Amino acid sequence: MISISSCFKSFIKVDPAVKRYISVKKVKTIPVIITFKRPLDPKSESAMKRKGLRIKYHIPFMNAVTGKISIGNFDSVSSFVDIAKIYFDGTAKLMGGIESRDTALESPGPASVHLSGKGITAAFIDSGVYPHPDLTRPRNRITAFKDYINEINEPYDDNGHGTACIGAAFGASIDGKFKAAAYDCNIVCAKAFNSLGYGCFSDILAAMQWIYSIKEKYNIKVLVLPFGCCCTSRYFDILSLASEALWNNGLFISTCAGNLGPHEASITSPGICGSAFTTGACTVSGSSSRVAPFSGRGPVEGKFDKPDAVMPGYKIATLNADTDYIPGSKSSYQSKLSGQQYTQLSGTSAAASMTAAAAVLLYQKKPNLPPSDIKSLLKRFCISLNELKTAQGAGIIDIKKIEEFNF
Repeated sequence: MISISSCFKSFIKVDPAVKRYISVKKVKTIPVIITFKRPLDPKSESAMKRKGLRIKYHIPFMNAVTGKISIGNFDSVSSFVDIAKIYFDGTAKLMGGIESRDTALESPGPASVHLSGKGITAAFIDSGVYPHPDLTRPRNRITAFKDYINEINEPYDDNGHGTACIGAAFGASIDGKFKAAAYDCNIVCAKAFNSLGYGCFSDILAAMQWIYSIKEKYNIKVLVLPFGCCCTSRYFDILSLASEALWNNGLFISTCAGNLGPHEASITSPGICGSAFTTGACTVSGSSSRVAPFSGRGPVEGKFDKPDAVMPGYKIATLNADTDYIPGSKSSYQSKLSGQQYTQLSGTSAAASMTAAAAVLLYQKKPNLPPSDIKSLLKRFCISLNELKTAQGAGIIDIKKIEEFNF
């Protein structure tokens, strides 16, 4: 039976976070994301602009725009009948930490014998990607890059997280000594996170829109969202809403459980999205593996099967980035990575990247499977760690089972 209070909540139009922001003294403008009941037509857009809406991005895949509204004009803008909801343009954080020291050369996990991810593309929304030799040789597998922070055209990573996440699951040295699971997969990266590891929802949504618009051109099958934020109201969870929309449009969404464990109900958004594949972190691969203490735990309101699985996410060997490298600058021709090509990454973001690699290998075997089938198969290929389902989900994904499986 549906309660009257829950029905009332579903009709609330303005995010409570927006209302709190408005109540702060001396605030003149508020950053917002506005979703509409139908595609925004030019006439309505012009009318809203006249009322004081300054548009930053158009997000047509979810009938939305992002921008700013002056406090004095907020009521007149929000009164437009075609508006579905007004969300606060908040901030998400990358869910991984990088070791400061150099790491001995070793592969992050067992690579498949017959599968490599060849012909498939995985997309990341992260801090960028450094053109590391293990991603660019013998061929450059970074096929597209877009920067929503500094608007630089060529790949770079001033934080290191994006390079580390990508390298853990998709890197491969030319001599074969370092080889991740999907070592021949192509990479698309949207930089929506700054050098400190934070990103605005609006930049994340714009990155999603870009990836959605090029997914056919680059054969993008998997989108990795290795970040999270605390969701104060599931009725205004814009990151989960966007993830659901992309999933329904054929993209496998790999999200992380967040690093706020071991407390109950500590999974971050968009990991709480019902459709997306949410991965927690475990310590090592193999029979001695345990769920990492920091890994976010379920349950999730209304959906009790979160996380979906776990993958290694503690001190994972991966690629290091020259965070001072800026394409086109004088210093860009001299890498500072001499002798420091590798590092370690810990966090559920690493685990989400590992799941993405597993999904890529499945897509290599069966390119036309819908995301829901990929999700079901990955959970079927899990080995239980004999921990609570709210911690381990279905268990750890066994990459070998993907290779052995016959369709």
